[in-house]
Amino acid sequence: MFLAYGGSVYCAKLLPYLQNLLFVVHIIAFFGLTVPIWVNAKTATHQQVWFDFVNSGGWSSAPLAVLVGQLTPISQQVGIDTVAHMSEEVRDASKSVPRAMLTVYGMNFVLMFVAFVTICYHLPHPQAALNDPSGYETIYVMRQSMSKGGMAVLLVVIILLNLASNVMYLTATTRDLFAFARDKGVPFSTWLSKVHRKRKIPQNASSASGVFAILLSLIYIGSPTAFWAINSLLTVALLSCYNLSTGCVLYRRTYHPETLPPASFSLGKWASVIYASVLIIALTYFVLKARFDYTGPVRDVAGRNTHRR
Repeated sequence: MFLAYGGSVYCAKLLPYLQNLLFVVHIIAFFGLTVPIWVNAKTATHQQVWFDFVNSGGWSSAPLAVLVGQLTPISQQVGIDTVAHMSEEVRDASKSVPRAMLTVYGMNFVLMFVAFVTICYHLPHPQAALNDPSGYETIYVMRQSMSKGGMAVLLVVIILLNLASNVMYLTATTRDLFAFARDKGVPFSTWLSKVHRKRKIPQNASSASGVFAILLSLIYIGSPTAFWAINSLLTVALLSCYNLSTGCVLYRRTYHPETLPPASFSLGKWASVIYASVLIIALTYFVLKARFDYTGPVRDVAGRNTHRR
């Protein structure tokens, strides 16, 4: 987090160039991961990859386990909205920002899907991968397909990419906090909305965001279970925030279209209909049926007497 703060504050002018460089490294790392696995790792059958499902997490059904398991891959794409928080610093933001979001989302979807299928096709013994000392199935597959030196280099590159993404994410969340503070929407708004005279960035908001991120990270030391529970909750909360903000714009577009400026970028005439239909169907199904059927596995927390009420 200290590296993220330093990069966000002291290297703010270099971030666009750093992002272009990291994009190239990202593509190279993708092929560095998949090609050795394609060539060297043992393969699973089509039946194992596409039709064999195992519910070993204690959930009431395999479909429910699949839905719960989607939280992890979904969380890999939720940061796509960070570019929207930087809109005030982007030229022709009304066009370039949505185009950038769709382009990056589409490219990352393709890369993630290919990598995911690659791992699945080279995982003939899932239980052995689950028992890997690293705790990561991907590292198990990498160990079967490349040397220790090559694996170490690739893991270092992945770690560096994660560190760099933290810089970008902290920068975006800082601008988000600054925007709320500028509109007097959070406590200590006067202090948080100050802009550094020389750097021309909201350094106080960056400091506050970094401190909160560190405090949240410390939860993992006390209880990894609590940390991942909060992480899942934040993912759901973020997606709910997307629905709330999109719903507000949809309401204004339907009942008060004169209050919205002309759109420079559009998803088409049917985008709103599709979005509203899916949301209404999902919410109706959840309220009337799903919430009575979904029961999660019970986990006893060490040191506490827990029971189901």
